[in-house]
Amino acid sequence: MTGIACSPASKPVASLWSRHGTDFTDKLPLIAEAVRALRVDAVLIEGEAVVLRPDGHSDFAALWTNRGADAAQFVAFDLLHVDGQDRRKLALKVRRAELESLVAGVHIVMFSQHIDAEGAVVFEKACEMGLEGIVNKRLGSPYWSGRVRNWLKIKNQAFKRR
Repeated sequence: MTGIACSPASKPVASLWSRHGTDFTDKLPLIAEAVRALRVDAVLIEGEAVVLRPDGHSDFAALWTNRGADAAQFVAFDLLHVDGQDRRKLALKVRRAELESLVAGVHIVMFSQHIDAEGAVVFEKACEMGLEGIVNKRLGSPYWSGRVRNWLKIKNQAFKRR
């Protein structure tokens, strides 16, 4: 799942969907409920639903089970719209600061921390930890849908899904 949206409080609705448009709202009701608790009337957040193992790695297969759905959390990456305001033209640094404040203290919604370091060093450490890879983004960049040169997804070729 890669996106969530919440409509005005007068109609407390939250929708969760994948990048391919699959609706996961009914499958992940606890995340939808947490999104409705955000202190805004309407919001669009990019992120990912995850089930974390005790070692901190994500368990993708667990998302497809009832038990996993109950344990799922939403990792928030980017703030695209809030209360009718399009935030996509703002710098990533600004959007993420707003997002961090918005999701602070909201149960099962986690803010994805960034690491301000040389990409090669971060990628090497991610590989050592057995992670899938990294996404490298420029802090001053606006949001663009699809693949762009300012944002690079670098996959760990040795990654094995657990």
